[in-house]
Amino acid sequence: MRHWIRQPLPQHEEINVVFFRGMSLDTLTRGLLAAQRMPLAYGKGTEWGVMMHPMLSWKNDDYDLTNYAPLCRDGGELVVFVTEPCSVKGFPPDFHYYRDGRLLTCFSFEALDYPGGDRPNLLLPALTAAKLVAPDADYDSGDYEERIVQAITEFLALPELDMP
Repeated sequence: MRHWIRQPLPQHEEINVVFFRGMSLDTLTRGLLAAQRMPLAYGKGTEWGVMMHPMLSWKNDDYDLTNYAPLCRDGGELVVFVTEPCSVKGFPPDFHYYRDGRLLTCFSFEALDYPGGDRPNLLLPALTAAKLVAPDADYDSGDYEERIVQAITEFLALPELDMP
């Protein structure tokens, strides 16, 4: 079985997977549509919901990344996995965590040691425990990306996604 971090919707490339809580599905949908991102799939768990949408705008020649900060103000949280930042170049996924309109932490799966945001080291304990960052990092296993997703999922209590 293929893990969802690798092309979660097989018929679409460059999909962002967005977990959300503290905000309604309608609020997120309207925000994505205003950002010219077409929601493709969604689900609702007990605490977190999930939405998938194309990374890029539906407008030609609009390659800007989605600005999620305005979408989660007033108690909202967004956990964003950019599954294929550039499928042509084969870049690894990116991760972003927003709360109350602020980017708390973010990193590329290729550079976990160089996070950004207001609280860049928020996930460091979880990533260290999973042996994903130095000094005990295990970079050679074939499930490196899946282990990153698992560490994030457990730390933030995200629901598991079952993808065919």
